[in-house]
Amino acid sequence: RLSWSSAGEIGQKITVANLADICAMGGWPQYLLVSVGFPKSFIGNLEQLAQGICDEARKVGAKVIGGDLSTSEKLFISITAVGITERSIQRSGAQIGDLIQISHLPGWSAAGLAMLQSGVPKSAETEKALSAHKAPEIGYENYRNSFSMINSATDTSDGLLLDAQNIAEASGCQLAIDTNALKDMAGFSELARLAGNLSVDVMQWLLRGGEDHALLVTAKHPIPNFFVIGKVVAGSGVSLDGREIGQQELGFQHQW
Repeated sequence: RLSWSSAGEIGQKITVANLADICAMGGWPQYLLVSVGFPKSFIGNLEQLAQGICDEARKVGAKVIGGDLSTSEKLFISITAVGITERSIQRSGAQIGDLIQISHLPGWSAAGLAMLQSGVPKSAETEKALSAHKAPEIGYENYRNSFSMINSATDTSDGLLLDAQNIAEASGCQLAIDTNALKDMAGFSELARLAGNLSVDVMQWLLRGGEDHALLVTAKHPIPNFFVIGKVVAGSGVSLDGREIGQQELGFQHQW
């Protein structure tokens, strides 16, 4: 919503989403094609939107090489990201015995959305959540340094459980997640306090929130600067603390 986010934040956020998808396949972003349709009332925001896109692209050395601008009744923005890789990482590469690992604690973007919807008073914790939702930052170099060690990977754009399910389904195995390991991660206590202030179950944010763009991977050995949150085992789907999760419990799903 333009009432929540500046044009620069919107540009930065949609660029993160595209760059993270390239990284989730073991690639490094090179180029972006940007198409924007906009009502005439938005024309004053175009430069700020472009700046947000370019600032984020520069973090990985990517360049905007073209696209399209046109007027339209409503604002729409579409980015195509192009990258290169020496070894494509697939969701189908998970192996039984792999450790499930994640780059950073999910749930902060969902928390930020809840803050915006409820209008809670500002604090250091709420500002962190708002930033995670409106202008997410991810550790690109941390992702890049992990590529050689990863067997499978995905970007957690749709929520931890649903994206873990995607790996499990593609690899023909079960991803057994340990919620206690998630609770031991840096930032969990802050996130839990925010959830408590809104009478929300923090695990809903953490497991089903989405838009965190954390890198969820499986690998044979622990990866530096990643957090081990479970193990790949024989079976199918996703389990939490030994309990298999039903399809209806996974969270938001795209409809095609």
